[in-house]
Amino acid sequence: MDVTNIQTSEKEVSDHPVQATTALISDGVSSEFDGNEVRAAEVTFRPGERTKFHAHPGVQILYVTEGVGIVANRNGEREVSEGDLILFSPGEEHWHGNKKDAESQFSHVYFLTEPEDEELEILESP
Repeated sequence: MDVTNIQTSEKEVSDHPVQATTALISDGVSSEFDGNEVRAAEVTFRPGERTKFHAHPGVQILYVTEGVGIVANRNGEREVSEGDLILFSPGEEHWHGNKKDAESQFSHVYFLTEPEDEELEILESP
């Protein structure tokens, strides 16, 4: 068993390559099983921040914890808010983030299950 208290774990500001504007703020946990890496983190986007289009080799699930944001794939955009659960299928090109005219931050927890020998594919900015 591996238990991590996300409330008290050290916060990290990173210059993640998926980010289209400034750094993501995240904290999370990681473990491995059955040849897959499983990760979870809470990510906060300030107004106007969003990821670039990207695709994961595994499943990505987002759970919105604060604010109103946007999730999108090649077929369109959806506004999401606290309590929404979003599923991106393996290989689905998508982006997520805060609205350009937002007055507050947008946060979600992501859960990723990916084969440990495959990498995230980063594409263009939306």
